[in-house]
Amino acid sequence: MNLTDLSILVADDNEMNRWLLAEQLSYWSDDITLAGDGQEAWQFLQQRQFMLVFLDVNMPGFTGLELIIKARKDSINHLSMIVAVTAHVQSDQQHVLIAEGFDDCLIKPVVLADLQRVIAQSRKSSTAIESADYANAILAKVQNNRQLGRQFLNKLLEEVPTQLAALELYLSERSIADALNIAHKLHGSFCFYGFADFRVIAGQLEQALLEANTTQACHQLQILSVKFRQLLAIQSDVLQHLND
Repeated sequence: MNLTDLSILVADDNEMNRWLLAEQLSYWSDDITLAGDGQEAWQFLQQRQFMLVFLDVNMPGFTGLELIIKARKDSINHLSMIVAVTAHVQSDQQHVLIAEGFDDCLIKPVVLADLQRVIAQSRKSSTAIESADYANAILAKVQNNRQLGRQFLNKLLEEVPTQLAALELYLSERSIADALNIAHKLHGSFCFYGFADFRVIAGQLEQALLEANTTQACHQLQILSVKFRQLLAIQSDVLQHLND
């Protein structure tokens, strides 16, 4: 299992609850982002796409209920699996939270069996959702010309590995101008293709280079590389959507 393939956001204003859930989730992932309140969680939800999001229902800044509405309406995580976590709801009330937009609801203290079920569900659903999203973004760009869409996808998949390798080399040599040139092209490509998640990450990479922040640029490059490997893993699914 590749632990970096499962990106998770945990938002809870209680430090102990936040730490405990992150520790439990570390069995499945080493890409876990922590938010201490609803405002911080909203910032993360706008900055990068997560495969799985856990929101405490009662938080300052934004409550979990406020966040689920915002996330579903106006963030790159509108299709992510988002789970409510609370100690203040009875089992027969979980359907209320799900009706508000949550995919599931877990009762504190969260048990490993429930986490395993949620993670298995997220892995199963996210691949299908992302595949369709990427295919639909390409089809929108080529006006539903499926043959041209397949050509566009193959072109992207051929070019990006070379660009990522060049970026890694330039960053290791601290050649900021050369790295910025590549990052700008990558950002433009993902904007053109309409891949919102890649666009955000590449944009943050470009911004880090504009600020000559090589540490942040290396971090964003790592995130982008992981995300691209995930795209390669579902390449056949995206092509299948383009063939349908």
